[in-house]
Amino acid sequence: MGLMIFVGIVVRLAERLNVMGASRWREFATQNYFDKSGIFMGIMVCAPLLMVCLFMLVSMVREANGLLGDVTQMKMKAQAKQKQKKDEKKQKKDEKKRKKKD
Repeated sequence: MGLMIFVGIVVRLAERLNVMGASRWREFATQNYFDKSGIFMGIMVCAPLLMVCLFMLVSMVREANGLLGDVTQMKMKAQAKQKQKKDEKKQKKDEKKRKKKD
C-alpha cells in the first residue's frame, strides 16, 4: 500500500519533475527530452508507474475477493455447527421427556 502511495506522489509531482529536468538537462543528458507539455515524463515515468499501480490494485481486489469468500465460508461453517449443536440439545431434551413419560 505504501508503494502505491509513493507512486501516486511521484505521478502527481511529474510536472514539477519535468520542469526541474528541463532546467538541468545538461547535467545528465546530451539532449533536452523535457518538453513543456511533459510528454517525456508522461511516457517514460508516469505510464509505467501507473501500469504498476493498476496491476497492484487489481491484485489487491482479487485478494480481497478471495478473503471475502473464505470469511463467508467460515461463517457458514460456524452457523452449521451452531445449528447442529442446537439440534443435538433439542434431541437430548426430547429424549429426556420421553424417558420421563415412560
